[in-house]
Amino acid sequence: MHNWNDEECLKILMRCKEAIENKDKGKVIIIDVVIGNEKGESKLDQTKLYYDMEMMVLVTGKERNEKDWAKLFFSAGFNHYKITPVLGFKSLIEVYP
Repeated sequence: MHNWNDEECLKILMRCKEAIENKDKGKVIIIDVVIGNEKGESKLDQTKLYYDMEMMVLVTGKERNEKDWAKLFFSAGFNHYKITPVLGFKSLIEVYP
């Protein structure tokens, strides 16, 4: 999702919600960077910020903090999400209708 701007991500998330809306149980799984409120002192924090700069230069996207992700999820009509840090600097994001 970091390759796309907020408008494009919102469209994608809304389509995902439509696809799982009529199911008894379902969720959207995203593996992406979640920038925290770090001071940027660790190598992991610096890597996340470098990815943010790369997305701004190469494509229309960006890395997002939890507040940015939540705004997208709730704007797309989702009710709940869970973020679990995994895979080095990336997180597993589960989004529920």
